[in-house]
Amino acid sequence: MFISRIISGLLLLTGIHSQDVVGSTGCTMPVCVFSNAHLRFGSGAQTSVNSQGLFTQPWYFSTISNVWYPLTYSNYPLDTAIGTGYGSPNWSGANIVDLYSLTATNPVTNYSEYVVSGGDATKTIGYGKIVSTRTFSISATQTLMVKNTFILGQTASFVKIITSITNMGSSTIENVIIWTGTRDDFVGTTDSNTKTRGNLDTGSFVAVTQNNQASHAIMITNTNEGVLFYSETPGVMTAYALCCSFSNVYNTNPLTLAPATPSPTDGSYAAVLPIGNVPIDGTASITWYYAAGAVSSLSSVAVAVAVNQAVDAAAVAVATTSSLPTRTPLLSASAASWPSDSPLLSASAASWPSDSPLLSASAASWPSFTSLRSANSTATATATATATATSTPSSTTSILSLSAGSYTPSPINNDLYGLQINSVAFIGNVILIHILISIILACCCSICAGFLKRRFITKCENCKVHLYKSDIDEHLIKCRNTIDIRMPDTA
Repeated sequence: MFISRIISGLLLLTGIHSQDVVGSTGCTMPVCVFSNAHLRFGSGAQTSVNSQGLFTQPWYFSTISNVWYPLTYSNYPLDTAIGTGYGSPNWSGANIVDLYSLTATNPVTNYSEYVVSGGDATKTIGYGKIVSTRTFSISATQTLMVKNTFILGQTASFVKIITSITNMGSSTIENVIIWTGTRDDFVGTTDSNTKTRGNLDTGSFVAVTQNNQASHAIMITNTNEGVLFYSETPGVMTAYALCCSFSNVYNTNPLTLAPATPSPTDGSYAAVLPIGNVPIDGTASITWYYAAGAVSSLSSVAVAVAVNQAVDAAAVAVATTSSLPTRTPLLSASAASWPSDSPLLSASAASWPSDSPLLSASAASWPSFTSLRSANSTATATATATATATSTPSSTTSILSLSAGSYTPSPINNDLYGLQINSVAFIGNVILIHILISIILACCCSICAGFLKRRFITKCENCKVHLYKSDIDEHLIKCRNTIDIRMPDTA
């Protein structure tokens, strides 16, 4: 074990990185790629979570063309903006800042539940869970800690994101809203796509029919491929606008939009995720989903997303208590203008806990999203524990909704700390290191032998015999003769 540590250290000094072992958890390489067979974030040669704690550019593997395609134009990452307070000309009244215009501080990215599925000498590839935490100064008096939990199943065609905001300032932050999406859409091979607002009804995407209807989902499609943004959080809306600035979409009131673009357009889109008021040290969480797939398989993707969301909704219902402050409604629209949420699954009522009904969208039944930092931890654990593989639909897109506790295998024990011998050059480097260690040990032994000899051995100057210093007195008695024997110099 000690030798393996020495080798690992020498490998680092020589610029050689030992690969993370497939099946283990964590990422120690300079580049950590979040990817499975369907979705990837980043080019494949860059870390998937950037300095702002957000996803880099999303990519989708097309089973039609058998190639990876970007889901945003150029190399644009997914965009995020946060609105707070009132009094701005924006339709929500909030003052909005794009997170890419701010400097993130206290960056932490946790890969402890990231499962290694591959890689090479420069990067690790994996799925599972990544948790990023960043702190942003929204204004002179407002500081928010933004925590994103990214969950990607081994075979899933969707990624689940839990975005939490904690008020680190000295006063309540009012009217917090999150916009997430892209400034410039791109799906497959085209920059012009149809944007359709709607909801998931028993797992199927159903477009809204009126301008003043809120939608919990937006689908971006062309002839072959499509993207789905979705959240069942009460009050969520979706919007689209022209490209090529994210401000175009967050400055657009979703309730003024037609159900869909009249034709394929080059544009921007976003899910609008309302938080409400966040008190000092309070935390609010929103769960949303980002999915992609062939148009022919988007229905099965939607079912998988709906299954995962239904478990989350049941957990939120259990977590809501009278001790949590109520949430301030974001919009002045009447309750009648909000669609009622129909059950997402056709499963019988007996298959769901009797005390965990799905929530309705009426203002009176909205759960509180303003809680202390640890308020939702137990409910989240309850929800993930109830998710099972039986909820996964059988389809070519093979969606597997993995919970935080279900996809992490036991780490593989390896005395060489993940050292993988996969090339002649690598073997040569290891042999060279062993030779160097042997030479160093031989030199050390020679030096030690000389020191010991000088320290503990002396010589009788009369008979020239080498003796231990402790035996010299007895020897002198035996060796004494008629001549005067001098005491040997023991220096």
